[in-house]
Amino acid sequence: MPVNLPADQYFALIAPACVILLGGVLLACWWVQRNQTRARFLLWMAAGYVLPALALGAQSLMTNAQLGRWSLATAVLYLAGAWGLAQGMALRCGQAHINRWVGGLAVVGTLAVLYYFSYVDDDLWARVQWLNVGVGVLQFLPTHSLLRGPRARDRLETALRWTYFFFASYTLLRPLGVWLVVPVEHVGELTRSGYWLLTLAGTLLFTLWFSLVLLACVVRDVFTTLREERNRDPLTRLLNRRAFMEAAEGVLNDRRVAPWAVVAGDIDHFKRVNDSWGHACGDQVLQSVSQVMLQQVRAGDLVSRFGGEEFVLLLQRASLDDAEGVVERIRQQMASPQGPCLPNGQQVTLSFGIAPVHSLLHLTKALSRADALLYEAKQAGRNRVHVDRLLPPSVLNDFQALKR
Repeated sequence: MPVNLPADQYFALIAPACVILLGGVLLACWWVQRNQTRARFLLWMAAGYVLPALALGAQSLMTNAQLGRWSLATAVLYLAGAWGLAQGMALRCGQAHINRWVGGLAVVGTLAVLYYFSYVDDDLWARVQWLNVGVGVLQFLPTHSLLRGPRARDRLETALRWTYFFFASYTLLRPLGVWLVVPVEHVGELTRSGYWLLTLAGTLLFTLWFSLVLLACVVRDVFTTLREERNRDPLTRLLNRRAFMEAAEGVLNDRRVAPWAVVAGDIDHFKRVNDSWGHACGDQVLQSVSQVMLQQVRAGDLVSRFGGEEFVLLLQRASLDDAEGVVERIRQQMASPQGPCLPNGQQVTLSFGIAPVHSLLHLTKALSRADALLYEAKQAGRNRVHVDRLLPPSVLNDFQALKR
């Protein structure tokens, strides 16, 4: 390959160099989140950036004859990059993987056609057209996930999906545009043609915009993860005490979801579980109890682990009878054959205290009251529910003042 090339060809290396740098940024983002399984899509995205950029950069320095000799090698890089982008978007949208059979057929078919137009009937523009078709087909593989997968959580996610969709469409339709617009018979060296500059410009513009939106989504995901780590108990993934109090403020300020009830629950003889079978067994019991509670509450209800074996629930649109019904369902599921058992076959039981909550100002008192009722349940023999059916005069006065 000649070393002394015109300046414009070296200038053409700027676009692939920028794409490679952006791929490096995605790789760095993955490294920061490498312990998060959902961040794996960034590896595929980084490959989708770097591999085609390597091919694009190499081809920018080639003559037409060299493009023919290296057509299959560069095509592999383009197709591998398209596969990486498609797989990355599929993972991002909740799909385990793209359709490998369709993808494999697209890769094999594209390479077979390129081989023919490289070594049997040398036709540069036919290779360009068919490579674009093959890459476009691969990029369209996650379309089902984009359109039918989980709904985008916000406008950033929507913008990311539509940007990818438009670029895949552009790639697939570009051969038609070339056929209609570009006078191929008057084009000399491909890598110094207007088509090549258009390809570089389109690739760079898409990459910059897509990277901007993607990185914004990644930053949002990182902050969401950090917030979840701050707000969640690491063992049970329930709300911790601080997060519960913060979330309760929003719930109790919304009069549309009144009345409310607070439930305090505690696993019976939990210390005996740890002492007899170890903390690993105790951790499994805590996780099982958490899952049972989550299964028995409604969306909008708060379930938290305040510490140790103590759990607190804030139920909305729930009278004391409704709250007692929720707790009884929890106890029934715990006592069922599918409920958690100790190694000796004994069922895990809980004691509960239930108190009404009439306002945010009353939450601390209600928590104390539910905790006191829980203690009474323990003293009364455990594995039972105590409900506060009396409304203290001070609470009634606060509630009436709040209504006024």
